[in-house]
Amino acid sequence: MEILDLYTADGKPSGLTVKRGERVPHGYYLMLVSVLTKNSAGQMLLTRRAKEKKYAGRWEITGGCVQAGETARQGAVRELSEETGILVTEKELIPRGWAMRADYIHAFFEVHRDVPAEQIRLQPGETDSARWVEPAEFLQLSEQHETVPHHTQMILSHYPALFKECGSTRSNI
Repeated sequence: MEILDLYTADGKPSGLTVKRGERVPHGYYLMLVSVLTKNSAGQMLLTRRAKEKKYAGRWEITGGCVQAGETARQGAVRELSEETGILVTEKELIPRGWAMRADYIHAFFEVHRDVPAEQIRLQPGETDSARWVEPAEFLQLSEQHETVPHHTQMILSHYPALFKECGSTRSNI
């Protein structure tokens, strides 16, 4: 059972916690993190959600909930390790902004790492495949409804340089 810290609107821990899946009290927020892993060829790492998950079979970047007692950076390092087997330090994470939604604060990071796809270690029950894609291919997957729908806009918003390099003419970048 995961225990999650509750945060105030300014992103500070409130000292209160909830069990994962419990309703978040009004005026409090959970902290989520996403990590875009980019290789030296300019490709981004995508993992596919396992059949047990909501949006099963859809592609996404690495992410999840920050657990009680963790900072956003610590949660990002842990999620990347758990879901892909890629080990990084907090110092290697490049902050790419944050977004606030109804009941969560979402922090975005980028990390640069060259790891062959066959060396990616997947987390059973979370991910069932991984692949490196060009940013333009990510956009194609999105248009084909093969990515997690609400993640796509967040990725475009928080990693705009990656998509400008691919020559995208989308107006929402």
